[in-house]
Amino acid sequence: MPLLVLDEGGALRRAGLEDYVEAVKALVSLVPVGRVTTYSTIARLLGVSPRLAGRALSLNPEPIVYPCHRVVRSDGGLGGYSVGGAPFKEGLLRLEGVPVEGGRVDRVYIIDEPEELLDP
Repeated sequence: MPLLVLDEGGALRRAGLEDYVEAVKALVSLVPVGRVTTYSTIARLLGVSPRLAGRALSLNPEPIVYPCHRVVRSDGGLGGYSVGGAPFKEGLLRLEGVPVEGGRVDRVYIIDEPEELLDP
């Protein structure tokens, strides 16, 4: 079922990309320093594809304020990053205490169950 939102007039409408960007920003704000989540986890929470979650993250206008660097691939791979690419993303994660070895984050740092993200 598509995400529905209230427009300014109080009517329900299907969510557009901007709505997903806002929802993703809210979700990544829940990921604590020193941990990461996955594109798939974000996608499951929103009922969308991981690619749409990644697209929404790429449109994040404030990538440090809304820490999209804390989202990785399901296999622990870094994936992309809109500012400075994967090397910059890796540096941010290391600064936050998340070790990256061979371009991957160890599973122990990944929050991959939606319930863990919503109820820490």
